[in-house]
Amino acid sequence: MQKLSFWILIGLILPLPACLSTIMGTKDSRSEAYKIPEPGADWEPIDPGEADRAYRNRLDQAILNVSSVCGEARYKPLEELSTDILKQLPEHEVVDAPKSAMVGGHPALITEARGQVDGKPLNVRIGVVRTDTCLYDFILAGPKLDSSSRMAFDRSLQGFQERAAR
Repeated sequence: MQKLSFWILIGLILPLPACLSTIMGTKDSRSEAYKIPEPGADWEPIDPGEADRAYRNRLDQAILNVSSVCGEARYKPLEELSTDILKQLPEHEVVDAPKSAMVGGHPALITEARGQVDGKPLNVRIGVVRTDTCLYDFILAGPKLDSSSRMAFDRSLQGFQERAAR
């Protein structure tokens, strides 16, 4: 039963990055011009679905995915983008006030929330980064986010680098 709940959870989490492109209109392209560090030794790559990349933590079964959308100018405030992503999490509540940050020299907003999916708790951390040409979202989600998942999210987000277009 626990494995079934886990796969249901994955099915609900992986579509979240696609929501950003849906909210923003047609997804012109994904970025090929960025890099992030791998989340760590206890993480394994999984099918990213609509995201650019996705990983699962073997310790707490959390999922970390990263997606990008590039193309036409995108001027929605980061707060609104984060709120739009969180609308996909039923019965959610923001845990702390969203935190502004600079990530790779670009403005970012980090939001933490919790909600319920089929009566099961789901904790989520979202990092939305805006560059001159693209939007990137980092989503960490799981029933319980242990310190290894939180550190992997922070490491991936803070290690984000967008390469200049050639």
